[in-house]
Amino acid sequence: MASSMYKAEPQVYDIMKDLVGKYHPDLALVVDEIAIVFREKAASAGGRPVYGKARKATPLLGVLGDTDYKFILELAADEWINLTSRQHQALMDHLLCACRAEEEDGAIKCHMAPADVEFFFDELDRWGDWRPRPANEDGTDGENGSGTSLVEDVFGMSRVAQTPAAPDTASSIDDMFDSIS
Repeated sequence: MASSMYKAEPQVYDIMKDLVGKYHPDLALVVDEIAIVFREKAASAGGRPVYGKARKATPLLGVLGDTDYKFILELAADEWINLTSRQHQALMDHLLCACRAEEEDGAIKCHMAPADVEFFFDELDRWGDWRPRPANEDGTDGENGSGTSLVEDVFGMSRVAQTPAAPDTASSIDDMFDSIS
């Protein structure tokens, strides 16, 4: 039996719009054309829940509705309710990172981007952030030669250290990032 789906509440859209304003300026072009829906029960992949999924909206959705949606963000309601506010933001940001919009010759082109990195935690523990990175826009070497962990590079250690963790949050975050994609 298929899980029922429903449109997200305005507070969830507020999280999305706040993140677009802070981190995803290209999506400002289509922020009102991003649909957010909840799936009653999470799908699973590899025996783990899928917390959310981003996809490009089909043109048919625009024909059937009153908005020409560009992207659909699907969230697992049964998992969302157990996440902290910080995890809500992280999950939403993760999904928005896959959504890209560019203006080209007066037209807006939307597409989905693949994830920049994919690691297994065991691999990361053994070898660290070993993959070469593309050159940065400023022409500097993109490799991780900082001697810091990937988490420190991504989140900044001072920021991570200052954020109080809820009980069992570390394993929940590990599980969350391992299973969303």
